[in-house]
Amino acid sequence: MSGKIRLIAGAVAAAFALSVAAAGPASAWPMPFTPEQQRFINQARNAGFPGDDDAVMQAGLQACQMAFSGQSRADVIGALAGQYGADAGPTGALAKAAHGILCTSAPN
Repeated sequence: MSGKIRLIAGAVAAAFALSVAAAGPASAWPMPFTPEQQRFINQARNAGFPGDDDAVMQAGLQACQMAFSGQSRADVIGALAGQYGADAGPTGALAKAAHGILCTSAPN
């Protein structure tokens, strides 16, 4: 069984390496934000969430991932507030904005 896991892990690593090499540095970054993503960033910023646009977007995507994995909104807020050094109020606003804009089908 562990041999099969190693084989799968090796295949995933090889596919990732090929995809990174094929993308090339010029097309990999920076990627412009969509209007919806910018609206999310603006809402989170207006609520007082700290960080640059990339950090705010990353926090929003993490909030979505955590919500989709079944974590409660309180758990999401606690984890992100600790990770980003933010107060619970702005982090709660970020989680709410992420749910309303970035991941509307995520459970509450």
